[in-house]
Amino acid sequence: MSKIYSQIIPDLRTVEESTQLSPHINPPDSAVPAKNQSPIVTSGRNSKVRKKGFTVLEVLVSLSILVLTLMALYQSFSTSIFVLSSTTNLWKAMSHAQNELLKSERATISTPVSLSQGEFELEHPMNGFSWKKHVSDTTPLPGIRVRQVNYQLSWNEGKNVYTYDADIYVNPN
Repeated sequence: MSKIYSQIIPDLRTVEESTQLSPHINPPDSAVPAKNQSPIVTSGRNSKVRKKGFTVLEVLVSLSILVLTLMALYQSFSTSIFVLSSTTNLWKAMSHAQNELLKSERATISTPVSLSQGEFELEHPMNGFSWKKHVSDTTPLPGIRVRQVNYQLSWNEGKNVYTYDADIYVNPN
């Protein structure tokens, strides 16, 4: 029996010899903790302290790291929502302005010189936008006369006002 203990714990030759050397050493089967037990830390005389859980400092540090990470995620999420909203409004404005200018380009009768503006009704998909259409004659080169159709859309996002302008040049005849 003492040979088995000496193979497991080389420091202790046999149970009998270990008890003779030092009266404070426990028998070998209690000196090695089982796999599911936490290690025993000895401090001072015969006091045994089990180390379980986390210290308050470790918990506070981990919570502060978690809070900082969540704040960064929240900031990036809110920025993404703002960018998505801005991009959606810009694409709506571009699409609507291009469609309006195509109407002027494909018209069989030239659009008269004018300035008109307004806002879209509640049921309209462009609700929240205001528009301005300015049609004027211009001569880019001597003897060449063209009609410029400018279509402008404006909308509010928070405290800012954004606009999108598009132009097309058509034959005035």
